[in-house]
Amino acid sequence: MAGKRKLYIQSAIALGLFLAATFVTGGVIGYLSDSDNDLLASPVALAVVVAFAAVSMLIAMWISLKWMSSIDEAAREAHKWSWFWGGSSGMAVGGMFVILAAMPQAAALKIPAWYAERTDPAAYAATGAFAMLTLMLIGYGVAWAWWWLGRR
Repeated sequence: MAGKRKLYIQSAIALGLFLAATFVTGGVIGYLSDSDNDLLASPVALAVVVAFAAVSMLIAMWISLKWMSSIDEAAREAHKWSWFWGGSSGMAVGGMFVILAAMPQAAALKIPAWYAERTDPAAYAATGAFAMLTLMLIGYGVAWAWWWLGRR
């Protein structure tokens, strides 16, 4: 029990630091994007965002590894099973849309711009990646609930 308490405390601290960093970064970017300078387009801004993203993902992976090693075998199996079946099913649904996007009729679709009204290929790629991840997470959630309901 002491190990789990330590994990919860570490996770809460990491989450708090992440939220604080996100708030500060968002505030700075919001301030800079509202000003008349082109500082956001500078290499320094890119380096800061890359460093923030890399550190955020490393912290998330570290918390995930600590958490996964602290849960019991049944919970680990539920998550592995759910990611395989649920995540794969969600990816298959997204894959269907990727295949359909190759059809000539797809050129008539007007996909909303989710990234500051940008319609460049990078913004559309990010939108597609976000959509695919969302479908995988929905599939994971359904499969996880199914796994646990089947073993009640």
